[in-house]
Amino acid sequence: MFRQGRRLFTAASLGLIVVALMHSLGHFSPEPDDLGFKAVRGAMRSYHLGLGLGMQPSLHDVFSSLSLTMSVTLLLLGVLNLLVARSDEGGRMVRAAAAASVIGVGVLVGIFLYYRIPPPLIALGIVEALFVLSLALPDRSTAASGGKA
Repeated sequence: MFRQGRRLFTAASLGLIVVALMHSLGHFSPEPDDLGFKAVRGAMRSYHLGLGLGMQPSLHDVFSSLSLTMSVTLLLLGVLNLLVARSDEGGRMVRAAAAASVIGVGVLVGIFLYYRIPPPLIALGIVEALFVLSLALPDRSTAASGGKA
């Protein structure tokens, strides 16, 4: 997993896990003691959506479920990438997972840039840079062995 040629990929994957944990801490942190925030949160809790199957979650329930989905998804992606890094001897799947991660994390960075939300923009921007570097920098162990991993 920490072999030469996949250290940046592993660091980026661990970064996804750290971002997931930071997101969870933010999700479960106490609400601000701000009247405007409390009014918005109260409105979200009182507005219910009829989504079928007899379910009518509040807008706050939808927001909370999507927030937790972010944490779970980032954690899952980080863990899956680590499993690939650990088990892929030849490195082809590591490169494929890194390329997919560059695209996926890049889209998330774009979303947070568009909506101007600095914490995930910065944290995922760092992770994105690590994934890009993991693809851009040559694998020294492959180069040293004449292209054979």
